[in-house]
Amino acid sequence: METLVKINIAEMKDGIKKAAEIQKFYKNQRKTVHIKGDRLMDAKEATRQHLSNREKLRIMYAAYGIARGKSFSQIESRWSNENHPLKKYQYEIDKLLKVYQFEDK
Repeated sequence: METLVKINIAEMKDGIKKAAEIQKFYKNQRKTVHIKGDRLMDAKEATRQHLSNREKLRIMYAAYGIARGKSFSQIESRWSNENHPLKKYQYEIDKLLKVYQFEDK
């Protein structure tokens, strides 16, 4: 009997939604430089976390697109497939796809 390796798309979408919510929080904390009452973290730390999470989200969106059978130029259509900037994240994308894999019998 042959086993197929599939990607758990629903779990991947859930991870993207959680990271997007965290991104909104960082963006809000980054912009509240002069408001002292609502701040839970320093604006510089929020900016650093926002930039880090933005790269993570880009990799997650790219992995989601590849799991759905799209090419890099279809995921981010500004660039052609030959010199696409997502190619430098290929290792991280493959690693993320392995996290969401499961075997179907």
